[in-house]
Order: sequence, then C-alpha cells, then structure tokens
Amino acid sequence: MSSAPTPPTTAPDVIRVGTRGSALATTQTGLVARRLEELTGRTVEIVRVRTDGDVLTGSLAQMGGTGVFVTALREALLDRRCDVAVHSLKDLPTAPAPGLTVVTPEREDPRDALCARDGLTVATLPRGARVGTGSPRRAAQLRSVRPDLDVVDIRGNVDTRLRRVHGEEADLDAVVLAYAGLSRLGRLDAVTEVVETAVMAPAAGQGALAVEVRTSELDDPVVAAALHALDHEPTRLAVLAERSLLARLEAGCAAPVGAHAIVDGGEVVLTAVVARVDGAEQLTHTARAALPATGGDVHGARDDVATRLGTRVADALLADGAARLAPLGPPADAADVAAAALPDAGSRRGAPADAADPAVRTAREQLRDGGYRGERA
Repeated sequence: MSSAPTPPTTAPDVIRVGTRGSALATTQTGLVARRLEELTGRTVEIVRVRTDGDVLTGSLAQMGGTGVFVTALREALLDRRCDVAVHSLKDLPTAPAPGLTVVTPEREDPRDALCARDGLTVATLPRGARVGTGSPRRAAQLRSVRPDLDVVDIRGNVDTRLRRVHGEEADLDAVVLAYAGLSRLGRLDAVTEVVETAVMAPAAGQGALAVEVRTSELDDPVVAAALHALDHEPTRLAVLAERSLLARLEAGCAAPVGAHAIVDGGEVVLTAVVARVDGAEQLTHTARAALPATGGDVHGARDDVATRLGTRVADALLADGAARLAPLGPPADAADVAAAALPDAGSRRGAPADAADPAVRTAREQLRDGGYRGERA
C-alpha cells in the first residue's frame, strides 16, 4: 500500500500586492509589482484595499494622521489577504510594526512642485494669490517666503487638486504637490516650478516608497533576495535619518516640520526645519555624520549612524525652542539635549532658518524683497 503523497514544499507561485485604490497608489504599486515579477519570476496580482483615508473627508490631521492610509493595508498583510503592501513612505507611522519588515526602493525627487496658472512661480504669483495645499508644512513655508499669499486648505486626489487651478470652475491660482507623485502619474506638464529644498523642505520620506511584507516571508529565499535587490541603501539611510528626527520630535502630520537627508560621499547630511503655522518664524539645523566603510557586516552600523543623526538634529531643534513653534512632543533628557545642541558645521543655534545657510537666506530675501511685484490678484 503506497503512502500518501507529500504536500508540496515549494513557495506559492503568486505574489499578491496590496494597494490603495487611488490612481497614484495603483501606479506606484504597479512599478513595484513589475519589478517583483522580474526579480522572482513569479506571477504578481494587485489587490485593492480600501482605507479610511480613501473614505473619510476633512483634513488629514482631523482623520487621525497619516496612519489612516496605512492601517487597512497592514491588516490585509497580517490577515494574509495580500503578501506585499506598497505605501508612500511619508504615510508610514515612525514606530515599527511588529511582525512586518519594510524595504525602500530608490527614491524619486523629494521636492515639492508648484502647479500654477499661466506658468507662474512662487516668486511671480501676484499678491494675494490663492494657493491650495492640505499640508501644514507646505502652508507654513509658503507663508514664510510669501506672507501675502492666501493659503487655502484643500483635499482630494491629484486630478481634483489640479482642476482647482485649470478646470472650468477653477478657484485657485496654484496648488503645491509632491514632484514624485506627479512624475509617477506622468503629469509633470502641470509643474510650473520645482521648489528648491532651501525654500520648502520636503516631508520626511517624501518621494520614497515603502515595500512591506510579513517578516516570516523572508524565510522564502526568493522573496528575501528580491527584497534585498529592491532596497536602495542611499534612500534607506536618508529616510532613516528623516524619520528618526520625526520620531524624536514626536511630530504628527499637523506639525510644520520639513526634513531632507542625502548621502554625500561617505556621510549622511540632514537638514530639518520646524516652522510656526503662520510662517512668521522658523528654526533650522543641519548636521552630518560619517558612515562606516562598506563591505562586511556593516549594514546595521550604517543604519545606526543615520538614525542617531536624526535624533541629534531633533534634539538640537528642541534645545533651540522648536516646541514653542509647533505642536511637538516633550524634549529628551536635558543632558542629552544640551550635548546635542553643540553647533554643527552648517548650522547656527538659536537662529531662524534664514540665518543658518547663505543659500537659504538669499532665496528667502529674493522672494520676500524683490520676487513678487505683481498686482493683487
């Protein structure tokens, strides 16, 4: 009598990738899905998951912050309704999720983009122009360089926002959107200015994607190798620094905080801005940290350097009074804050953003003093 057949031990040949249903989310997910097919040789199916952020109305802060776009996808992962989830990294809460692992593909341009009527730029918008954004960070930095603007809180997908500038019933002169999203959607034709980070520091993680899986899936060598190939170290180190800063500041989506990190040679360089909502005052801090040489088992050590850099910049901002400007959490231990507040190259304690960097100061002076001479809209 023959024995019962042994159940197959091979990994499933279909990878289900979960995504929000918006045009931008499905486009971003499609990019990851095609790459996963190439790397694994397996069939990839896209699974749409409805999130609270797709259903509820009102501002992001009123809905509970960026986590409204993430929770449903993570539940689908943990419930095994999908095997991979793709997020915009800036939507991920900074706290790690137990049982899940995130990798970061190469980042798109993290800058913000102005989409205005008649080819206008931040400098040439007429006085009193109406500019739409749903981001307190963008609103505060716009008001800093152009205090005359009427900044309007808006919601909706990319097309909905652009129609408020170019549609038949347009009621805005411009909107500010992420360059990365417009690029992925093939809508760069709408951009009239890519705003330099010296004028408008981006959100932490902006332009980057997060590919998330159940940690147990890494036991599959094909999946593990594909995720390793997807992960882009310069992107990972930059967003680790930016998100570490947010975590230390305890800054939610309502806090006007911008952060931009790059890997420059053998260093990570991080610049962060904390602003008052009305844009009347800003603090900035820039610091850099040397990375251990590549090769061998230094992955964790390089990540630790980036993470500590973010914490150090956050502590310096808190020591300079950042919590007075924006809704932030309590500072760290006083001794740690005092140590972290020692001046770094490229920063100046207690100074507004304009004073920290000649390039920033020049950009802001040009915009405030000579950049907008138009008639009131």
